[in-house]
Amino acid sequence: MSKKKILFFSSNLHRTGAEIVLFDIIHQLDASKFDIGLVLLERNGALVDQLAPHIQVYYLDTQFSIWDKVKFHAGQNVILQRLHAIQQQFGASVWYINTIQNAFILQFKDQFKVQTFLHVHEYLYNFEQLEIKDSQRLFDQVDYLVTCSDLVYHFFAPIFPKTCFVLQSGINKEWIDVCLTNFKKEKKKKKKVVSSGTICYRKGVDLFLEISQNFLASEYEFIWLGKWANNGYAEVIRRQMMSGQYPAVQFLDNVSQKEYYQELASADVFITCSREESMGLVAMEAIYCGVPVLATNSGGSSLIINEANGILSQDFRPTTLAKELNSILLKEFNVKKMRDSLLNFDLQMECQKLESYLLG
Repeated sequence: MSKKKILFFSSNLHRTGAEIVLFDIIHQLDASKFDIGLVLLERNGALVDQLAPHIQVYYLDTQFSIWDKVKFHAGQNVILQRLHAIQQQFGASVWYINTIQNAFILQFKDQFKVQTFLHVHEYLYNFEQLEIKDSQRLFDQVDYLVTCSDLVYHFFAPIFPKTCFVLQSGINKEWIDVCLTNFKKEKKKKKKVVSSGTICYRKGVDLFLEISQNFLASEYEFIWLGKWANNGYAEVIRRQMMSGQYPAVQFLDNVSQKEYYQELASADVFITCSREESMGLVAMEAIYCGVPVLATNSGGSSLIINEANGILSQDFRPTTLAKELNSILLKEFNVKKMRDSLLNFDLQMECQKLESYLLG
C-alpha cells in the first residue's frame, strides 16, 4: 500500500506555540502511512535540527533577492515557480497549512491537484492582521479547517462550508520530563512569578509590568520568558524597562528549551495576562510543571484553568490581578491533581483522529 504524501507548510519552526504543536504533530503521525514533507518560509528555525530523518525539509524563501525582484517585474511568479519545483520533487496529494499567517499559500491551490487543510491556532484578534483576500480564501479554498480548541471550533463551524474539526492542542509531556531530569525546586528568598510568550500587546506584557508594581522588589521577582517582537509596542516596553520603573521585572529572551522549562518549574506561580487566547499552551506547560496559574479570562484559558490548577480572573485590572496573585500564593495545590486536569489534552490521541481525515 502506497503512503499518502503530505506537505506541511509553516513559518520557521521557531519555539512558538503553533510551531511546536506542528513539530509534535509531524512526529506523531504514523510514518508507515505517510510520507511527510515540511515547507518553511524562513530559515534557521530553532527546532529544525531536531526533526526526525524521515521528514523532508524544503524552503520557500519568501524573502526575495534582487534577481527574484527582477524576475517578478518581468512578470514571473517566483513563489509559484518554487512551489512547482517542490511539488514536482515531493508529489504531495495534501497541503497542510499551519496558522492563518500562511493562508496566502491557498492562492496557488488551483495550480495543483491537492486537498488543503488549514490549521487555525488563532482567534479573532489575529484576523485583523489578515488581508481580506486571505480570509476569503479560508472559506473558498480550504477543504478541511482544523481548529486548535473548542472555542475556535464553535466560532467557525457554523460559517465554514466544508469539514471543520477540532485538533485539541497539547504539550509534549515526555519532552518536558526530559528537560526536568534531575531538576529540584529550591527554596528562595523571593517569591517568583513567571510569565511567557512573545512580548506583544495581546499577551498583556504592559499588565504584567503594572502588576509587579504592587509588590516589593526585595520580596518578589517577576520573570518574563519570551522573544521581543519587532514592533513599536515592544520598543515602548523596552524603554519602560530602561526607565527603572519596574525593578522587580526581568526579561529572559534567549534561553534553551531545557532552561525554559526549568525556569518555569522554579516559579511559585505562573501568570498569563493575555487579552485574547485561542488555547493557552504556556498555561498548560506551567500546570504540568506543578506551578499554579493565575489567568485572565481571555478565551482559551477558560478551557484549561480550574480550581485544581489555579485561578481564572474575570478582571483585567492590574490591582485586582495583584490581589488574585496574593490569593493563589496562599493556596495549596496537589501536583497529581494538577496534571490530571490536563488529561483531556492528549496530542497523541488527537493525531490519531487527524490521521483519519488525512487518509480520507
